Amino acid sequence: MSRMTPSRELLDRLQDAGVPKGAIAKRLVLAPSAISALYAGERHLKHDEAVSLLDMLPAKDRVHELPLIGMAGAGNWIEAIEVTRRQVPVPAGMKGKFALEIVGNSMNLLLPDGSIAIVDPDDTSLFVGKLYLLLNDDGEATVKRFRTEPSRFEPVSDDPSHEAFEIGSMPFRVIGRISGGVQFF
Repeated sequence: MSRMTPSRELLDRLQDAGVPKGAIAKRLVLAPSAISALYAGERHLKHDEAVSLLDMLPAKDRVHELPLIGMAGAGNWIEAIEVTRRQVPVPAGMKGKFALEIVGNSMNLLLPDGSIAIVDPDDTSLFVGKLYLLLNDDGEATVKRFRTEPSRFEPVSDDPSHEAFEIGSMPFRVIGRISGGVQFF
């Protein structure tokens, strides 16, 4: 059984709220065929498109808050600093238990510096292509994408100075899977 994507969940919630596909097309300045492709799963919502559709939902369905508990390096490992009193709003469809601020550019093609990563610590099974929060023995955290052959964690960046590291090359543990990201500008 496949998991529902945040894009699909948002579209289903819009449909359940009675938002017509024509209104979605108008809001996104897309042809009706592009909206049909969204609903058919042939195209996914871009982050900015999803954000622009959120206010079409009933107010109670738009966002929820998660605790922002620290930072994770997207480059070098950085000390996971705890900031437990701050809450961040995230789209209601994103699953996770806490959020972290991304610092650095090793994941900038998916999670730019300053974006917020949503972490699900109940999901630590490794799946190819998914992003994970990792913690080393020094209490430093980083976010990387999992790949196989060989099993490794790698950056997703336009900066070639960042390198992958193989599982077993250093001690670390998987804290949780990154279930999504939010950018605040």
